[in-house]
Amino acid sequence: MLIEFTVENFRSFKKRQTFSLLASKDKELLEQNTFHANKYNLLKTAIVYGANASGKSTLFMALISLLNFSVLSGPRSQKGDAIDISPFMLDVNNQNEPIFFEILFMLNNDKDSAPVRYRYGIKLDRKHVIEEYLFAVNKIKEVNLFDRAEQSIIPNKTYFPESETFNTKIVRDNASYLSVCAQNNGEISGKIIKYFQKIAVTSGIDTPPFITMERINRGENLNRITKFLQFADIQVQGLKKQRTPVTFDIPDPDLAEFFKKKFPNAENDQISYAHNLYNGEEKTGVWYFTEEFESLGTRKLFNYAGLILPVLDNGGVLFIDEFDSSLHPLIVENIIKLFNDKRFNRNNAQLIVSCQSVSLMTNKLFRRDQIWLCEKDRYGASEIYSLMDFEDLVRKDANFNKNYLAGKYGAVPNIDVIRLQMEK
Repeated sequence: MLIEFTVENFRSFKKRQTFSLLASKDKELLEQNTFHANKYNLLKTAIVYGANASGKSTLFMALISLLNFSVLSGPRSQKGDAIDISPFMLDVNNQNEPIFFEILFMLNNDKDSAPVRYRYGIKLDRKHVIEEYLFAVNKIKEVNLFDRAEQSIIPNKTYFPESETFNTKIVRDNASYLSVCAQNNGEISGKIIKYFQKIAVTSGIDTPPFITMERINRGENLNRITKFLQFADIQVQGLKKQRTPVTFDIPDPDLAEFFKKKFPNAENDQISYAHNLYNGEEKTGVWYFTEEFESLGTRKLFNYAGLILPVLDNGGVLFIDEFDSSLHPLIVENIIKLFNDKRFNRNNAQLIVSCQSVSLMTNKLFRRDQIWLCEKDRYGASEIYSLMDFEDLVRKDANFNKNYLAGKYGAVPNIDVIRLQMEK
């Protein structure tokens, strides 16, 4: 269960910005759109709006960078490897300054106890980790589990006993201490790393189909995926998986011929989509189409099924950038409603998306604390804020989308500036 994510000096985010799923005291849609975990009231869904190039995708990229580094830097990087991060480059004072990430989340350490709130933070540049820390709320008080200042690592042996299993000097300066602890069979760090690995971040523009195919190969019922497509009013009557020969259809004919000789029996999995077959007005059976004959929207929903269904089943956190790409706004709306509905979201899964479908920005679907806006200032720095953050509080019964398009909340393209540039 995600509570907050903070980023500073990463790409277009110059100043420290915090994205929060902590519910406000707003009573609107309380039963539908929020859930209670320990002493926290959290949001099930959130949506991010903003003009093109405002920094929406950068927020998702920042989370990916934190997760990748905290999970993979220990086992996959080597001494001297550069850290793959990019600071804010449009101010010379920031180009060589460190990047900061912090994430607050809830984690069930065991089935019989209440979830524990953790706070993990890290400050780093392209060469090494400058600071790293992990806190946990033990009953009421927040307790420091470990604190790191460059290569000086001080673990709390009472609350983080796994630190005693190895010498902290083995931790490289370009690796997270958390990942190294998990590598050495640390109990707490291992659970945190597994939690980070289960946070899914993807883009609606290029969601890979293999995720759904892998789920099918692990036993997912094709009928369930069919129902997910039909839920979106897609006229697919069924799905069929089959093995088909690989054609190696690539531009280089010599390379294609090489692959054909090297792998003469190569096959891959292919999904076919069943549609009703008619003789006039009489239904006579079904006809199967391969995916190239299906719409981009149908294929997009098939790809989403492998992400959305397991998160709804098991709980977790799913981030989708450009969620509405190739999808009708009503389909997007109803997928969001799945996450807000206790009948389908029994384990309090969380869905965070960015999109441009302004028709979704209504008080019938979202609370004010669920609608986030991303905007760049005149210096190219991104800022993120919710409708709850205005000094003149946005009315809960306001026409959110109309006001947004009128520019009352910011985060829209400045068409007058664009027109002026074109006239020049």
